[in-house]
Amino acid sequence: MSTDLLEKRAETLEATAWGEKFRFIQPRNIVFWIYLWMCGAGAVKGWQMFSPYAGYFGRALIVTGIVGVISALVWGWWFRHIDRYERQPVGLVVTGFVWGATAATFTIAVPANGAMGSLYSKLFGQVWAEDWHAGLSAPFVEETAKGIGIVVLLALAPRLVRTATDGLLLGAFIGLGFQTSEDFLYGVSGAMRGYGAHQTDAVVGSIATRVYSDIVSHPLFTALFCAGLIYLIGTPAQPRRIARGLALIVASVLIHGVWDSMVAIADGNSLLVIVVMVGDIVFALTALWIAFVWAHPRESHFVHDVLAPEIAAGLLTEDEVTAAGGWRQKRIYTKAAANRAERRRRRHIVRAALDLCGDLAVSKGLDSSDVVRAREEVTRLRGGLPAEPIAH
Repeated sequence: MSTDLLEKRAETLEATAWGEKFRFIQPRNIVFWIYLWMCGAGAVKGWQMFSPYAGYFGRALIVTGIVGVISALVWGWWFRHIDRYERQPVGLVVTGFVWGATAATFTIAVPANGAMGSLYSKLFGQVWAEDWHAGLSAPFVEETAKGIGIVVLLALAPRLVRTATDGLLLGAFIGLGFQTSEDFLYGVSGAMRGYGAHQTDAVVGSIATRVYSDIVSHPLFTALFCAGLIYLIGTPAQPRRIARGLALIVASVLIHGVWDSMVAIADGNSLLVIVVMVGDIVFALTALWIAFVWAHPRESHFVHDVLAPEIAAGLLTEDEVTAAGGWRQKRIYTKAAANRAERRRRRHIVRAALDLCGDLAVSKGLDSSDVVRAREEVTRLRGGLPAEPIAH
């Protein structure tokens, strides 16, 4: 293999910190203690909110908890699935989720939203506050509360939170934690409206509405917001892009604000509410697509740098590595196959190339047993024949 290619691989793995582990216990890091205090305070406040209702509304709490856990697991699986490159350590993902579920929700957002609602009522009247409080409080309070989470993760794992893609994916898990706690709040609130009668029906109806609306909810808002913060802050692997960062943050707040104010914006007109909802969903998904488009080139470039020596050695082709760098490239590469069997084989090779990239990251480019097995898997999928080596 070319020495230059191997050096470039080492530089890339150092810059991205792919494959490194996360250590949660950091007694010499003041942010670790702040995290414990904020999350602990949130957990206590959450318990204080729900424990008085544990007796009479016990059934509602159980049903809401079961549905909330299932929903969180499904969304969590999906977010891990779309983490295409070297996945973040589970410990770091859980740390972000817990921040969103406790500190962001109960320590910051619940009291701050209440204070903002009281202020709006005093300044503009109760009717106006009822219509606009959610849309003009939650986007600023909640996105800030969740955005602090990515800053905390940066302080706890500065080598692991490096790119806008990290911001998108970790932000989604922070938002998922917040969404899980908020769904729990709404579910219990739905049961309480009926004074405890038909608790299960009330909770299921409330949760069903929330799960439907969660398609455009906190994971998406926070993914955009946190990616914007990464662009604003800048890291060794992600040059600062102030315009991009501000655009994503503003988009997140705007989408959240419109989502929470759609009834007020439509002035109660049901048809107009649907129009506003659809428009906000389209705008939100477009913003998310743009965020991934912006983030993709750097990640794709990193993948190419890590696998370039494998191209030179004849294990992989340039087309295969390019396909491993992005969903669109993979689709183009697989569709170019002559038949279904070949398309399936190409998909497996691309997946194996990404697995090899991950194993190389863990081994820091060394020929570990996992790396050797990953290379053997690529060769097996190719039918035992190596790719054409590139002459240098």
